Amino acid sequence: MSTERERSEEIGKKIKRESDAYNHHQMGGSGRRHMLGPPGTLNTITPCAACKLLRRRCAQECPFSPYFSPHEPQKFASVHKVFGASNVSKMLMVNPNS
Repeated sequence: MSTERERSEEIGKKIKRESDAYNHHQMGGSGRRHMLGPPGTLNTITPCAACKLLRRRCAQECPFSPYFSPHEPQKFASVHKVFGASNVSKMLMVNPNS
């Protein structure tokens, strides 16, 4: 039982190290995030998470790019799994003012 506990503690430490490294990267640790510019602009370096998952070119008028960062593909993958890309794009295109 103690080896099982040690193994779970080791896995917990590994997850913490990975999350710390991810947070460091998000805060600008690599410098690449600064090259991307403000959200919602044309992303010529990497496509948005939706276009990356769907394996298509990320156009300037892509409805997904303001909402799904290329650095967080798991967010779009989760939404896509539940709603589907077509339904998500329809939801994002709806204008709440009309």
